[in-house]
Amino acid sequence: MNPGPYILFDIVEQNKEAPFQTCVITLDIKEPLSQSLTLNYFPLEGRTPDSCKEHNDEQVSSINQSILEVKDLLTNNPSSTKRKSQLEYLSNTLDHFVNWYKDKGLSIPDKPSAMERGIGSFSANKNFLIIKIKNKSFSLRRNQPKIVELLFQNLKNELDGLSYPELARELGLTNNYNSKLSNYFKDSPRVGDVFNYSRRTGKYSLKH
Repeated sequence: MNPGPYILFDIVEQNKEAPFQTCVITLDIKEPLSQSLTLNYFPLEGRTPDSCKEHNDEQVSSINQSILEVKDLLTNNPSSTKRKSQLEYLSNTLDHFVNWYKDKGLSIPDKPSAMERGIGSFSANKNFLIIKIKNKSFSLRRNQPKIVELLFQNLKNELDGLSYPELARELGLTNNYNSKLSNYFKDSPRVGDVFNYSRRTGKYSLKH
């Protein structure tokens, strides 16, 4: 589960000097709706409505997945006030994003599908946007889902993994002197969270 904070990106026309706005939504059980809001303003610096939507799509996917996980935890421990506060925070945070999509005339991303793919302790939803390894969940973005899906199929076929050049060739990733898998897994998850690496063969395989 991602406990936040979650950050809503927006471009606000009324602020000409610093039109890029972030709304940081943090869990705070002492505040109404179990959250505190912090607004920050910055120059655009190349940010566009499309880049705001891409970021907000990722945030919504993470919130939806966290809501499912907290509901599951509450099923096993329905008296937990901690989980109830987390669920209230996540649900109210989602409302901020719902209102943003409605205001922009955009469709909010679909809720994550069920975890349909699995081997050992690894599972993923249909489009590999959400994965779980040993009960730790990650929300994937950009090129990450297709990398994980390819190595999932490699594992299913009982192969011994793929090197970075092989991944790059199959998926159209960059492949020059400074290209490496960690370029695509810089934050969470990192390469070591999802993959095993063999120094002997130079190949990556999916953790399971």
